[in-house]
Amino acid sequence: MTRISMFGFTGSIGTQALSVIEKYQSKFELDVIVCNKNINLAVELIGRHNPKNVFVTDADARSEIMASCSSEINFFDSMHTLRQYLKLNKSDIYLSAVSSFDCIDLTIEAAKSGKKLLLANKEALVVFGKQIMHECKQAKTEVIPIDSEHFSLFTALKNKDLSEISKIYLTASGGPFVGQKLSELHNKTPEEALKHPNWDMGAKISVDSATLVNKCFELIEAKHLFSLGPELLDIKIHRQSVIHSMLEFKDGSVEAQMSQPSMIIPLAYGLLGGYSQDIKKDFSLDLLNRNIDLSLEQFPDDRKKLRDITLDVMNSEDNSGLVFATLNDIAVKKFLNKKIKFGDIYNLILDNYYLIDKKEVNSIQELESNRIEILNLIDGK
Repeated sequence: MTRISMFGFTGSIGTQALSVIEKYQSKFELDVIVCNKNINLAVELIGRHNPKNVFVTDADARSEIMASCSSEINFFDSMHTLRQYLKLNKSDIYLSAVSSFDCIDLTIEAAKSGKKLLLANKEALVVFGKQIMHECKQAKTEVIPIDSEHFSLFTALKNKDLSEISKIYLTASGGPFVGQKLSELHNKTPEEALKHPNWDMGAKISVDSATLVNKCFELIEAKHLFSLGPELLDIKIHRQSVIHSMLEFKDGSVEAQMSQPSMIIPLAYGLLGGYSQDIKKDFSLDLLNRNIDLSLEQFPDDRKKLRDITLDVMNSEDNSGLVFATLNDIAVKKFLNKKIKFGDIYNLILDNYYLIDKKEVNSIQELESNRIEILNLIDGK
């Protein structure tokens, strides 16, 4: 049986991965699953899927979840204990799907495994991408990106000569506010920001999609995943989320990777080890569907300052990605808690990014220490 460890099993990606695993129960064994504090859903999923080991990062939630689950299931009492277990007990597949860059040390352990890492945690690469990819290469860990855009590039770039490519485009739906000017967005509510037109995602990534920060993160992610120069990467708005990426060649021709907007497609590929006829039955793209619209638009000019920060991060070898991601994390949490307006997400990022001193970060300990410094700096304002 294929042993799987999953970091972030109660989130959107985690629950979809479990739905794939449930269809092929005889193939898989759930070794370690990790969540934060979604108590009711965690108890339900643990009862249904019967993992060997569980870690709940929130201590209060951990006690409540443990009390509701079978005594035969082992619950780790600390991150240290979990990491020691992971060092000695290798899974065949790791899925890193934790929101933001929490539990990045677990992603590092998976990168060092020499096995297969399904990566659905873009902030991990934004803040620590060089180090994570270095660990993967050193250990010969196979990395399969689970974001639809990066999975499409994973497919598109196979057997391609990068010297023949003039541009690589990732597409963005534009989120619920597509086509609206920045000046119109300032007072948008969390309820409005969470209504993504094409995808069913968690709150954090839904807001990131609405601001377009998510797509900026994905450019940084693509740089690290595929060792791409920043000058190669760009964004196009594609409202229907059918085209996920495009390669423009030096002769002007373009190849597009298309599929239905579903994370099940890359998840099934990563979990099952290849393209699946079963998945095709449910998620085949009907090219004769008259409702398929392949229109493209430019990334909005009034969000150019976000792109400038993204380019700065991609051209830097320091903690610029950590600064960008941490500022965005702070802003999104404040917005979801209705402490700031939607437009203030941009203001918090743009007003602080260039003011924060940049430095090298070479370890998880330095990363966490630097993150706390940034949090304290913003809280002190």
